[in-house]
Amino acid sequence: MNIANFSDLLVAAATQSQPQRLLFVFTKAEAEPASEAPQGAPRRKTLVPVVCVDKQVGELDIFANLVAESKYMKVDWDVVLVTSLSGVGGVLPDDNAVENAFKTAIQAIQDGQLGRFLAFDVDGELLQFA
Repeated sequence: MNIANFSDLLVAAATQSQPQRLLFVFTKAEAEPASEAPQGAPRRKTLVPVVCVDKQVGELDIFANLVAESKYMKVDWDVVLVTSLSGVGGVLPDDNAVENAFKTAIQAIQDGQLGRFLAFDVDGELLQFA
C-alpha cells in the first residue's frame, strides 16, 4: 500500500494480519552551531527526540487529535517520526517490546537512519528526506 497521508497510515496498520502498535517519536529540529556550518551554506538541522508515544490503531482517528494530545502534554515538536511494531499470534506487543523498539528507534534517529520511518510535520504533511 502506498502511504500518502496519515489516514493511509492508519488504514495500512488496521489491515495488517497481526495487531499493530504505532510508535511515534516526536522530534525537535535543532540547527547546527553556526561555527560548524560550511561558510556561506545554510545551517543543517538535526532531529532530536523529545518524547515517545505508542498507540494502538483504534486509539487514533485523525492527525489533528494527535497534535492536540501533544499540545495538552506541552510537547514542542517539529517532526513526528512513525514506525510500527507487529504483534504475534493475534496479541499486541507488550510494553517491554515497545520500550526496546523505542530505544532502537531513537538510536536510528541519532544515527541519521530515517528511512525506516514515516515523517509528518505539525500540519500532518508527509515529509521526505533527501
